[in-house]
Amino acid sequence: MSIPSRYIVSYSGRTEILTAICVILMFSMFFPLENKDNQLDTEIITKNQLGGGGGSIEDRCSSITFEDILPYTHAHFDIVVDDDWNSAEVEARAWINGSSVDLLREKLDSYLEELYPSGGDGWISTDEKSAVEAVASECIEYAMTRIGLRESSPHRGGVGLDWKNATWQDNGVIIEEWNLVPSNHADIRDCTAIGSSNDCEEVPVYPNSERDCNILIETSEGVDECRLELWMNATMVIPNMAQGEEFTLAFNASNMTNAVLDFTFPSNPDLRLDMWEECEGRDVEFEPMTHEDAPLRGTCVGDGSSTYIFENNENIKYTLFPHRSESIWPSGEDIFADFTIAPIPIDEPPAWTENAPLDESWFPSLESGEIVWAEWESVSSWFTDEKPLTQLEINCDADDSANILQRPDKSFSGIVPSEGVVDVTCEAIDVAGQSSGNRTWHLGIPISVSTDSSILQSPHPIKIELNQGWSELNLDYSFTQTGNINMATVETTTIISDTTLMVESAGLNPGLVNLWIEIYGANIYPVDKIFYLDIMKESSPPTITLSEYGWEVDTWKAQGQFSDPDGEEVLFSLSIDNLSAGSISVSGDSWSTPIINFGLWDEGIHEVKVIGCDISMKCNEVVVLVNNSHLFEDMVTLPVENSKETGFLPGSSIVLTILALTIGLIYSTRRE
Repeated sequence: MSIPSRYIVSYSGRTEILTAICVILMFSMFFPLENKDNQLDTEIITKNQLGGGGGSIEDRCSSITFEDILPYTHAHFDIVVDDDWNSAEVEARAWINGSSVDLLREKLDSYLEELYPSGGDGWISTDEKSAVEAVASECIEYAMTRIGLRESSPHRGGVGLDWKNATWQDNGVIIEEWNLVPSNHADIRDCTAIGSSNDCEEVPVYPNSERDCNILIETSEGVDECRLELWMNATMVIPNMAQGEEFTLAFNASNMTNAVLDFTFPSNPDLRLDMWEECEGRDVEFEPMTHEDAPLRGTCVGDGSSTYIFENNENIKYTLFPHRSESIWPSGEDIFADFTIAPIPIDEPPAWTENAPLDESWFPSLESGEIVWAEWESVSSWFTDEKPLTQLEINCDADDSANILQRPDKSFSGIVPSEGVVDVTCEAIDVAGQSSGNRTWHLGIPISVSTDSSILQSPHPIKIELNQGWSELNLDYSFTQTGNINMATVETTTIISDTTLMVESAGLNPGLVNLWIEIYGANIYPVDKIFYLDIMKESSPPTITLSEYGWEVDTWKAQGQFSDPDGEEVLFSLSIDNLSAGSISVSGDSWSTPIINFGLWDEGIHEVKVIGCDISMKCNEVVVLVNNSHLFEDMVTLPVENSKETGFLPGSSIVLTILALTIGLIYSTRRE
């Protein structure tokens, strides 16, 4: 294809200049010219560094831990608290072995993809490792320390109190490594990326099948040649600590395996560990806003995965061994250690609290069979003791048929008979063998619930039968369809014998309706349940009215209003002489037909039917008889009277006939 003559460059010198400019531009793509005074107007690329996600490195790293950044095989942390209690010097050493180190090298290589030309190429170089150390150090500065230190009374957090208060000092984290780029790797090579230093070397992120990361070591020696070691030096900031005479050290051990943490405190011969607790079950994927779900001191249930040692000899050292099996990740665990200089209290017997059920109290159940009749959250509030309540031996005895047991989560279960009452006697015994004393309670089913009508009425009758052995009961009750109880609809009554409740049913949607009941009273432990009685609320058909209809020249149209007593959506259809005739338009609570050209129909009387159905397929209709004879006759003749009624339209068909006659006369006059 030839170039048009108007584009031909005839000056050879200009051609040489253009060629030189192109060469310079090509080289500048690889070796950019330094110009600090000019800024390129280019798109800002977000670098997904350690921590991932979007935003700044602070945003990405502030919600993760050291373990998330550098997932080690095992690690040792040495935390030395300064004499002023305002900070601590932290030294850490971590080992990463086996396939874990391969995954880490791959992870680091991907992080460098937008920092270095060689990033993301499947190789780690000696040029890149400095960037790895710098990025890791910066990210850890914003990462969570897992540690909280708060002075004053022992605590476990609570409303408005988040114990995770220790932070890393700005510019106070240094990360160093060994063997990130093994110098004797079997596949080591000179760096291939443009701009690499003269002595740059690189290794693949994944070694060969022999895992030969050091050719000087024989495979038979069984040494992990690809292993990696990391060192961290950092300063941890501790706010609002003064003397360290009474404080709580909290530690987040979630998803942490094979770690040792040595805490060294300033010298104080009177400092002792008053209480240590391992708390399981926190949802690690949810960060509470108010912390109102904090556990009560002494009530935590642990799984024994973490242990500790406390020594106060020449140095005060608290050593923590968190070890959460990777098989149960993600899993939450918090460890609390309360330190004090207060004397060891006198070991008193455990005592019943004001929250404990009184002697001869009743524990109602609303179903028979094996149930949990007392959760540990409740049981732990029944006693006080100097030591953790989890160390108390709580004994509950009853007839063998009741099979009263304390479960691994420390809740109590038992078999509730369908008839009669079980007597249960309980006491708490501490490690010294001291008893709280006995209390006896009654366990059984207080009421039977039924209804004679499966179709919801307004109000609806519910039969309540009071079972033998039970006296006065307070009942709260309400219908529900979602499982969520609207307290505005809850009704209350007191029963001393069989009765029938007339339960309000207004505002419910068509479908199944369930009954919620709560039982409580003097010396009665509250219980509630949703009863599924197969009560159905039927749908009522929508109401449809006709407000206006008639002719405009030679076309016809009708409109009206509608409503559904159940608040369901209403769908419309339109037919003429039982044949579909277009769509009904809906606006708010109004409907309207399209403009109908009855000249397309045969001469005579036609049935226009508008049908409205809700989503429960309950329907209603409006029927209009339309006479189009005037469209075909020059002389108006009286139509044959039709006695058919018009559904919800007021009046009889004779009215429509007279109207049609009148309109026909007018229209005929216009035509003449």
